[in-house]
Formats: sequence, C-alpha cells, structure tokens
Amino acid sequence: PIRIISTVTTPCHQRNPVNQQDTTVPPFTMLSLSSSMRSCARAAPALLLRRVVAPTSTITPAASSTSSFSTNTNTTAPAIKKKNVLNRMYDEYSIPQQQNRIAMAERLFRFAQMRADDPRWYGPGRVGRDFRPRHAMLTMHLWFLQKRLISEQTKDNHSALLVQEELFDIFWDDTQKRIREQGVAELTVNKHLNDVQQYTFQHLVHYDHAFSEFELQPKARFEELCGVFWVHVLNRDEDHVCSDQVQRMAYYVDTQYNNIVNRLPEPYWAEGRMAWVDLPDFSKLRDNQGKIMPDVPVNEEDVLPNGWYKALSTAGEAYYWNPNDTKSQWERPTKA
Repeated sequence: PIRIISTVTTPCHQRNPVNQQDTTVPPFTMLSLSSSMRSCARAAPALLLRRVVAPTSTITPAASSTSSFSTNTNTTAPAIKKKNVLNRMYDEYSIPQQQNRIAMAERLFRFAQMRADDPRWYGPGRVGRDFRPRHAMLTMHLWFLQKRLISEQTKDNHSALLVQEELFDIFWDDTQKRIREQGVAELTVNKHLNDVQQYTFQHLVHYDHAFSEFELQPKARFEELCGVFWVHVLNRDEDHVCSDQVQRMAYYVDTQYNNIVNRLPEPYWAEGRMAWVDLPDFSKLRDNQGKIMPDVPVNEEDVLPNGWYKALSTAGEAYYWNPNDTKSQWERPTKA
C-alpha cells in the first residue's frame, strides 16, 4: 500500500479522568515466553526485592477491587467485529483509512516518546542517559499502549492490528535514527537495529509474562516487575542500584498499566487523547543500608525552553522545532 504522510494539525489536549497528569501533546507531521525469560527476574539480586522502607511516592497502589489489574473489566465479552474480505481490503488500502491509522499511530508514538524523554527519569530517577536505558524507557511506555491496542482487538481485530503494525514501523524508524545519532558506521546500522530489536522483544515479553502469569497475584507481580526494571532498564547494574528506586518504578509500571489499559475512557482513546499518571517521587531515596541519598537534579542538557522539542533527521542529526511558532532550526534554542 502507498504510505500517506498525514499531518495532525489539531493539538491533542489531555483530559484528567482518573487523577492523571494534565498534559498537552503537540501535533506531529508478541510472542510466546521463552524459558530463559521466565528465569530473568530470578537473576535479580535479592536486594531488589527486599523492602528497605516504604517508597515515598505520588503513586499509590490501586484499590483492592482492582488490584489484579485484569484486562477483562466487563462481565460479558464484547462482540467481535467480523469483517469480510472487501472490508478488510478497504481498511488496509483506502487512502482515508491509511491516513487515520497513520495519524493514530503517530499520536501514540509521540505520546510515549514525550513521557520517555521526561528529564526527571535521567536526573532524580537515576536512569542512565545513554542509548539503551533511554530505549528501554520508550519501550516500556509503548508496551502500555500496545496492550491497550490488543484489548481493542476484541472489538475490531483487523483495524487494531493495522494500527499496531504502523506504530512499530514508526518505532523502528525512530530507532534507526537514534542508532545513527550514536555515530556508528552506516553499513552496520541494520546489524545494530537487529540487536536492538532482539532485546526489545525480550523486554516486551517479560512485561507480558509479569501481567499474565501473576495477574491475580499482586505481590508476585510486583516482585517480577522489580526484576524487569533491573534487567532491562538498569542493565543489571549492581553498583548503582538501590531497592527503593526499583520498587518505586515497579509501582509506577503497575499503576500505569491499570491507567492505560483499564481506566482510560474509550472515547478519549479513540481520539488519541490520553494522559499518563504522574512520575514517581524520587526525592529522599534510601540506599540499601537505609540511609537517605542526596537528590540528583535534572540534567540541563535534557531541558529545552518551553515549547521546543528535539527531533532527529533520517541521518540521525538533531534539530529543534517549536510547533506553536512552526519554527525549526539546527541550533539548540536558548532560554529567553
């Protein structure tokens, strides 16, 4: 099919249906679990699963009535839309439908990208600032949206699969740009992309395992999520990891999953209007001996003036643009 590049001109205003952070998204031009992944969380050191002190966080566990975070919130399953061959061909090849799904996939990806690029992760949150931790944060937030798409397949299987395919096409295209930004030789870009795809799929499958295997076991799921974060985001770094940090992130993943998959109203989702729950409060983190650690400030390199965003060209070169003023430039903008 011909790929139609659609420009979304209407800002996507986020709502606040479930005590979420009110933000605005600017306009923008699975698998089976392997046996090795089942033991992935068990490889985490015991310190990650030991509670040093109750996390001081703005995120609290959901009420007991929703503690299982089951994706099946209705007592009766919705009727599945069965489309004939002509309807499926229209969905896949018609220009209006292509425009709609490209716009939807772009909104979903930018929504995840903006949250993954929040400078608080890489300052107070103590997540590494190099390629792999940043990619893992983006993967994590895309997984939330992918799970919502899968839940939508019960209503329109074919359309959901097409949007999911478009979403991952955008994801891999962005990954190629970020790989080139690292300065690797052009002939090795595809090899690096294959390597990134392998550990990305392992990351996604590990989340699937945590929420499917322990859907009705909140404590076991929490421990599994601690292992997921330590393995895929912190890269098994035993020297710079504290269990308090990992536990707060596990609470965040559990709560964010419930927010996006179970509690986000269908009308907002259909229009691409979403809001994340707040980031964990990373202040007063305690080390593994129970001592309060000094707070880490936000890195100035991750902060841009209000309204400006960083983007990458196909060659991996960074440029900056302001959707409000419709300006773009190669030079990093400075605060007025």
